Amino acid sequence: MDPETQHIAKVMIDRNTNCNRVQTLVEENGLLSRRTCYQQVDEVDFPRLTLDNLRDITLGVYQVKQAPSYTKEHLDSEGYEMMLCQDLPDLLKVKIQSRHSKKAVRSLWVQYSSEREEIRGWYCTCKVGARVVGCCAHVANVLWYLSYKRHTEYVATKNSPSSMFLDAATASGRFSENDSLEE
Repeated sequence: MDPETQHIAKVMIDRNTNCNRVQTLVEENGLLSRRTCYQQVDEVDFPRLTLDNLRDITLGVYQVKQAPSYTKEHLDSEGYEMMLCQDLPDLLKVKIQSRHSKKAVRSLWVQYSSEREEIRGWYCTCKVGARVVGCCAHVANVLWYLSYKRHTEYVATKNSPSSMFLDAATASGRFSENDSLEE
């Protein structure tokens, strides 16, 4: 087994015994239904992460590679509805439309530290959103956008799995065909 696979396996085993602290925080403080404790924001001082950091959170590349097209869908429509918790200023709530159902909207929470440039935890209301071994696609998408994409000139190339994203982006005039995908 190669060293990267061994590392991922060790992280998975270590995380498997953890409970989802953000889920507990949200449920115990009634943050699923409390609307008055949130303040809608357009910008947030979110940690900057590398693609390697994101792969450590998602435990692989699948969700990270899906993020560009998922992000484009959201930015083309309603975007992300972001809210900071007034009681817990390190807790961000984001509403995001499901990829599979135009009617389904997911709420997710990310606890983070801007000073330490770290993601402390996450929770999403989707079926798999409480897992701590990796994260759901909703969380991966929001993390990719807020911590990476906003701070880089990220686009896909025609040789990448995200070439449809490039085609759509170049058609809109936002990127040139000479831009590349960071692998």
